[in-house]
Amino acid sequence: MKHFYIVVLLLLSFAIKAQDVHFSHIHASPTTLNPAMTGLFDGDLRLIGNYRSQWNNFTNGYKTYSVSADTKLVKIGKHDFLGAGFQLYKDVAGDLEFATSYAAFTFSVLKSMDDKGKNFISFGLQSAYMSNSVNYSNIIAHQNEPLIQGGAPDRINFWDLSAGLGWFYGINRFNSVYLGVSLSHINEPRVSFFEDPSVDTDILKYRNFTIHGGADIRISDNSSLKPNFVFKDQGPHKEILVGTFWKYKKLRTKLRQPASLYFGAWLRAYLEQDIRGTDAFIAAVRFDYKKTFITFSFDANISSLKRVSAGNGGPELSIIKIFDYEKKRRRSNKIICPAFRY
Repeated sequence: MKHFYIVVLLLLSFAIKAQDVHFSHIHASPTTLNPAMTGLFDGDLRLIGNYRSQWNNFTNGYKTYSVSADTKLVKIGKHDFLGAGFQLYKDVAGDLEFATSYAAFTFSVLKSMDDKGKNFISFGLQSAYMSNSVNYSNIIAHQNEPLIQGGAPDRINFWDLSAGLGWFYGINRFNSVYLGVSLSHINEPRVSFFEDPSVDTDILKYRNFTIHGGADIRISDNSSLKPNFVFKDQGPHKEILVGTFWKYKKLRTKLRQPASLYFGAWLRAYLEQDIRGTDAFIAAVRFDYKKTFITFSFDANISSLKRVSAGNGGPELSIIKIFDYEKKRRRSNKIICPAFRY
């Protein structure tokens, strides 16, 4: 049993007390970042798929999958809306196949602050059913025998609550700014794989406070900059991601439909209790065709971990598809939303 507790405590300290797994594509995971982003896009239905792989060259690494759908559910007045969304997420890490999964429903209120539909505030609330699991059979002792023979569940389930606020201002048809804050794990769910009176099992999931923002800045008739940042504070862990896309938008396809090409770069830095530094450089390329947006990026590890990672962080792929079923009717009261979301 001594070995059992050591292993479980190691799992908890690594997977639960660490930061939540998240995406480098902050523009392509809006409802993961902040539930107030639900429904904030030009269209009727938004589908998003994300895949991320990391550190596979020296362990089994991380593999993260996410799919989501959100929509403007009900229109209120001239410019106000209620939004709703649904999200599925799964992350699998390491040789022990430590997995985090959840299914979440998100609701938002989008309130216009003027008569032109350019200045918006939003509030979002997300309710998620979450699960952690581990494969004990992959824990091997010195005698090549399983270290844990049983006596502990291999899965725990809990409910989780998140909320967020957002502010968006469309300066004109070419320029916009935005700012948002969110708080995850408001209820601080209790997470533990075992029960024992001799061991402190009062392990709570740290609340995750996030501030994010950015802008869409036109620099010429055919190009613009889209700088953005994300700051996360979760327990003893702090992280900031800063960078920008450069967009060239006057591409022409064989079907004579407008398309855009983006190139982007970000730096991710961290601040722990007693260490700080720069974790990764992220390079990205993105292609837009009508209302389909595809992004591919690669994280180059530049922290001290590069000694074993050989500088390889991992690839990430995102696809966004927006459907507009009522385009003609909606032209007169179109929401001007910041372009960082798509």
